[in-house]
Amino acid sequence: MVPIGIPALQPDQELTRSITERYAGRKLLFALGCLVPYKGFEHLVEAAALLPDEYVVVIGGTGPLRSNLEHAIAERGLGGKVILAGYLSDQEVGAYFGACTMFCFPSVQKTEAFGIVQLEAMSVGKPIVATDIPGSGVSWVNAHGVSGLNVPVGDAQALADAIQQISSTPEALSRFAQGAQQRYQDTFTHDKMVESTIRIYSSIL
Repeated sequence: MVPIGIPALQPDQELTRSITERYAGRKLLFALGCLVPYKGFEHLVEAAALLPDEYVVVIGGTGPLRSNLEHAIAERGLGGKVILAGYLSDQEVGAYFGACTMFCFPSVQKTEAFGIVQLEAMSVGKPIVATDIPGSGVSWVNAHGVSGLNVPVGDAQALADAIQQISSTPEALSRFAQGAQQRYQDTFTHDKMVESTIRIYSSIL
């Protein structure tokens, strides 16, 4: 098997600093993807309602479920706690990864087979809370207890608990951040993907 590998993100420092200052004093949870059913963002909104006010969730992306999510956010009084950021440029995406405390990946169907955005988060040392989707590789990418935590699909309480567990202390957050960075370096760099591919082809020539 040759895992997908990507070049490490290089977040724009000025834009990253601007986002950090915008949410100063709060723990920034970033999520990214099309606003479609299999992404499970409604469960992240539910989880936000269970988190203390020191947390803020930013969801980047566009899609047909935006109005549904806006309604769920308004219904729960989460206007200042869950932000639908809409379309983000590549530069903005990199900056949010650079500024966030952790990355959230609440997908609910095996349509989500891998999750390259998880690699992007790991490449800048950001822990991940993802879901353990049956038949999907998502929870393999996010090594449970190392680069982050995997929780049952569609379980808002488990999402909230995992988020708080990772960020419970500076030491815990640092341990998961280091684990995420190491997971990327060990398995998901672009160079490792190229080397593994060449090795496989060389072995059959």
